[in-house]
Amino acid sequence: MVGIQDSNARWRTLLQEQYAREIQVLASGWPKQPGLTINFSDIQAWDPSFAQSLIEYPKPILRAATESLRALCAEGGWEIDPTLRIIELPHDCNRSLREVGSDEIGRLISSEVIVTKVSELKPRIYHAQFRCVICTHVTEVAQLNELELFEPVECSDIDGGCGRSAGGKSGTRFELIHENVTLVDNQWIEIQELPENVTGGAQPARATILAEADLANVLLPGMRVTVNLVPFIRTEKTRAGKTPMFNIYHSLVSAEHENTPFNEIEISEEEKKQIIEISKRSDLYELLTNSIAPSIFGAGKLQMVKKSLVMQLFSGVARRYSDGTRARGDIHILLMGDPGVAKSQLLTYMSQISPRGKYASGGGISGAGLTAAAVRDAFNDGRFSLEAGILVLADSGLAAIDEFDKMNKDDRSKMHEAMEQQKIHISKGGINATMRTRCAVLAAANPRLGRFSHRGQTGLDISPMFEEVDLPPALMSRFDIIWLLRDDVVKEQDMQIAEHILSNRSSGISEALIEEGREVDPKIVDEESTMKKGYNGEDQLTISMFQKYIAWAKRTTHPVLTAEAKEEITKFYIDTRTKDSDEDNSVPITARALEGLVRLAEANARMRLSSKATLEDTKEALAMFRMWRYELMGDEFDEGMINTGRSAKKRSAEQVTLEVMKKLSGGKKDIDVQVGDILNEMAPLYDEYEVENALQQLSMRSTIYQKETGRWRFVN
Repeated sequence: MVGIQDSNARWRTLLQEQYAREIQVLASGWPKQPGLTINFSDIQAWDPSFAQSLIEYPKPILRAATESLRALCAEGGWEIDPTLRIIELPHDCNRSLREVGSDEIGRLISSEVIVTKVSELKPRIYHAQFRCVICTHVTEVAQLNELELFEPVECSDIDGGCGRSAGGKSGTRFELIHENVTLVDNQWIEIQELPENVTGGAQPARATILAEADLANVLLPGMRVTVNLVPFIRTEKTRAGKTPMFNIYHSLVSAEHENTPFNEIEISEEEKKQIIEISKRSDLYELLTNSIAPSIFGAGKLQMVKKSLVMQLFSGVARRYSDGTRARGDIHILLMGDPGVAKSQLLTYMSQISPRGKYASGGGISGAGLTAAAVRDAFNDGRFSLEAGILVLADSGLAAIDEFDKMNKDDRSKMHEAMEQQKIHISKGGINATMRTRCAVLAAANPRLGRFSHRGQTGLDISPMFEEVDLPPALMSRFDIIWLLRDDVVKEQDMQIAEHILSNRSSGISEALIEEGREVDPKIVDEESTMKKGYNGEDQLTISMFQKYIAWAKRTTHPVLTAEAKEEITKFYIDTRTKDSDEDNSVPITARALEGLVRLAEANARMRLSSKATLEDTKEALAMFRMWRYELMGDEFDEGMINTGRSAKKRSAEQVTLEVMKKLSGGKKDIDVQVGDILNEMAPLYDEYEVENALQQLSMRSTIYQKETGRWRFVN
């Protein structure tokens, strides 16, 4: 209690002795610099007992700190109202949100969290003045409760009032005086514990914090911060009245933004040495690929899919330019496949192994959905507040989205901006905000009718593959890699898959025995080691070491393409663009593919912890690029079909139809053209179905219209 009684004097001494220069800087920077920030370690070194009192009784001591700071500013001739903030609390003050209970009430604690919702700013008064409507006497009442306004009980006659009580026939009423009242910005914020700190099967703990003054409007949904808090309680209220139960809220003392990516993953010096040794292995690519979802047998194409997922984990380098634009470094991958080809298992594994990974199903999301939303009643006041979706919460990580084709319309419209620009603009309910979605997207989509047709393998039109998935072409074009996974019958491969699944099934440990404590969870055993052996004896990284390897690579390595690498990509692009095609209207490659190739090459260099993306890295990227394009469409790849949803032949049919109509009408727009004449002219190249489809597409784009059955005319 000694620390509370003389806290003003102690703060005054500390500020005068050690922070005189900082106070001068604060005064010159006001109001852009709203307060003075002090490290807790400085207080602890100056007076350990006072530092301990600050932990135990933070509210009165911090109040005294701000009063002392403002008094010193006033004595120096500066008319400012700064606030003193404490940061970097000791490790023993750190608490998980689920651990905060009655013992922590009123104490100073810290917690690593992610922001999920924020309310709009709300002004608040701390000292309210009320005027008696009968005698006009003014009574001042301190407002200590954030959730309720307290009015005077009576107009006290001791200090000049009429002595009447509030209410009743002979009583009085009190009016709140709005003039000469200082309002302070307040904001309610919902926080959630970090996903990597949540134990398996548990829900992330949530809490509501109150940000005041300069801390309001600082935190946005999706931010990862260390918050320093003082928990407090308020009576739980129901329709029947107050209950003996209490709700825990938190008063925000300060927030420390994490600037270093993946700093939440602790890597020891010994582990750093192991990571560097692993990066020098000659079989590094095979090691990392084999470490991706080892329980899934990587046969044939699936092995290449796993390799692309490794590239996605490491990603390219996001860059900013002098004109304010930004190039994303994250690699987006889409898995289109039949049921039973392990898409969901791959997504689940990737969300677990990726630092800051998130998993969601496009068909089972509500509220903020995949992106973000302005929602009502987030804090029981009927107003709008921002709520972060999966992509915002996975910022700087990976978002694995299953059933991507079944997302709602609102998310679908926002996904273009979220994937390419990696940010989302929200304008609703008076809220205008921008939230970052700097994450890689791994999505899986199923065919509409259950299984894909087999047209593409026979050299026929590939477009039905895209028509069988409920995804708009513009959204599909945002993906760097699109894999088409079929459940084909291949006897030798089916035999290997069966043997692998049975071997994998037999090697697991009974869940009942683990829960009873009679067996050790194999995941815990893996976390204590660096390497493990696969079912065929191949080396694999444990999940823990794989995460640390990725985090270290993305934290320390930012590769740049060499001159030879740039030349190789340029040569491939020019050669592909000038390649002869059977379809005059085909687009074998666009400029968007160049950025995708750069990202793949940079990711390949990052795996090796190399600061340069060399010619070999570029060749690996080109091999991956050629592989998925060939698997999707064969030799005659048409990127225009991904962008438009229609093959070159269909696009060509539309152009030919327009030319035929111009010929038959003499170029006049007021002349009807018989559909039979169009069919006869186009018969050598296209069948009746293709011509009819071309006419319908042109009609939908308002290029032509049907004046009456069988007669078409150009739109004026």
